[in-house]
Amino acid sequence: MKNKKGFIFIETIIVTTVLLASLMLVYAMYTASIGSENRRIRYDDVAKLYETYYVKKYLDSFSLDNLKARIDNGDIVQPIFSNSSEIFGTSYTAERSFFENLWQHLHIVSMYLIPYNVSTVLECGSESSTICSNNGMVSYLNTLDDGDNDAYRLVIEYAMDASGNACSSEVGCFHYYSNVKVEANE
Repeated sequence: MKNKKGFIFIETIIVTTVLLASLMLVYAMYTASIGSENRRIRYDDVAKLYETYYVKKYLDSFSLDNLKARIDNGDIVQPIFSNSSEIFGTSYTAERSFFENLWQHLHIVSMYLIPYNVSTVLECGSESSTICSNNGMVSYLNTLDDGDNDAYRLVIEYAMDASGNACSSEVGCFHYYSNVKVEANE
C-alpha cells in the first residue's frame, strides 16, 4: 500500500511539472506576441505615415539642401526644428511660429533628417549621439532596411497618451515612429 501512495505522489509531481512548463511556454509566447504587436502598431502606423508625409511636403517648401549638404559632409544626423537646425532662418518668423504650432498639435517629440542607409547612423558616433541616447528611436531604426545611398530619411517620433493628447508624463505615454524618403534632388 505504501508503494502505491509513493507512486501517486511522484505521478502528481510529474504531471504538475509538465503543466507548469506548458503554462510557462504559453505565457512566454503570449508576451512575445504582445510585444511584437505593440511594436507593429507603433512603428510606421498609417496615420503617422500620412502626418510624416505632409510634414515632409511642408518642409519641401523650405530648402533642405543645407541639411543635406551637412549630411554629405559627415554630420550624419540633422535635427529639424531645434536650436541647431538651420531650416528656418531669421526671415521665416511667421513660418517658424506656424511650425511650432504644428509641432505641438501633432505631438512631435523629435524630427531628424538622416541618410537613407541607417547603418551609418546606428554606428553611434559623436554625430548621432542624440539618436543613440533614445532607445525607442534606435529600436525603430533597427527595423528599417538599408537602401539608396543617394537619398535621405525624414524620421519623426510622436508621443501621446491613450486619449490622443500630449503626454504630461512618461507614464501612459505612447511613442510612435515613422519615416519618409527624401530624394537627393528634391
